[in-house]
Amino acid sequence: MLATKSIGFRYDSSDELSSLMEDFRLMCNDAIRIALDYEKENGGERVRNRFKLIKLAYLRLKEYGLHSHYILSACEVAYSAYRNKSRKSRPYIKRGFVKLTNQSYLLNHLILRIPTRPRHFIFLTLRATNYQLSLLENPLIKRGSVTVTLGTASISVRKEIAEVETRGKIGIDLNEKNITWSDSEGRTERADTSEVAELKERYREIRSKIARRVHNDMRLRRRLLSKYGKRERDTTIQQIHRTTKRIVEHAKTGKMAIVMEKLKGIRKLYHKGNGQGPSYRGRLNTWTFREIQRQVEYKANWDGIPVTYVNPRGTSSRCPGCGSSLTRLLGRKLLCPHCNKTEDRDAIASRNIMACVVPQARPSR
Repeated sequence: MLATKSIGFRYDSSDELSSLMEDFRLMCNDAIRIALDYEKENGGERVRNRFKLIKLAYLRLKEYGLHSHYILSACEVAYSAYRNKSRKSRPYIKRGFVKLTNQSYLLNHLILRIPTRPRHFIFLTLRATNYQLSLLENPLIKRGSVTVTLGTASISVRKEIAEVETRGKIGIDLNEKNITWSDSEGRTERADTSEVAELKERYREIRSKIARRVHNDMRLRRRLLSKYGKRERDTTIQQIHRTTKRIVEHAKTGKMAIVMEKLKGIRKLYHKGNGQGPSYRGRLNTWTFREIQRQVEYKANWDGIPVTYVNPRGTSSRCPGCGSSLTRLLGRKLLCPHCNKTEDRDAIASRNIMACVVPQARPSR
């Protein structure tokens, strides 16, 4: 199986690079506009693939005077945005960045060389940890495309790895304030994620105050919301990383497959008009369940651990031992009248998820 991941590096930006990122952004938007014009002129017929878009937009993008690699990359980014647009929306790239294939850039240790025009380059000095260096210097790991944003360069890497021959499974139950997982050997573990929920609530209040105080200055409001949004996102991802790493290490040590809930569409349960308060809806709609699943999935794939998704319906309402319906007690305790056993709701759900054998399609964001 092919496993992929992205490695992020910090670097010191320059005015020349900022200009290049802005030009690339404009190239992407020009390509999107050309695709939309083609669709309008041909009675709603869509551009079928990125190669068609390259053919349509090549001469226009050539006017920017950049290396031809940027034309191909800009059309690839533009086609991705165009393909995923809804009927009423008009896709638009707002922030400057640069994306290049592995044939366009050169990485010599930590010196990244990016072409601008033929025989003209920009050199970036990347800052890396020992872990990042070990990935770059591993001969079994191949480099893919590079994406450069303001202050960050992300290089995708891939490797071929044999899928682990599993001896059991781990079922993961996701909740707002904890993650509970059980394995086929009878062990159950729990990680407290209440700090993430509190962090989300705190930043939600900050955003609300910003919106009230600077509602007349849209530029300042956008800058402050972006600043605090980035802080929230970075802190959340880092806290989730520790827990997901622990789960994957458990699966790797025991050679166990990972089973998770297919939660696509769950946010439709929390919308205005369904009788829930705005505070409750705000909490549940900022729940980071998909980020947890994304991290578990890519880390497991990197180690050759299979990941499947199952329907979560009824996983916390039936006994994992006998299949009987459970009776709800105080707190999060459930009672099985047939087995006469009381157990935590999350532990029961994780065991039922682990026991599910019918895999579902992987969820989208």
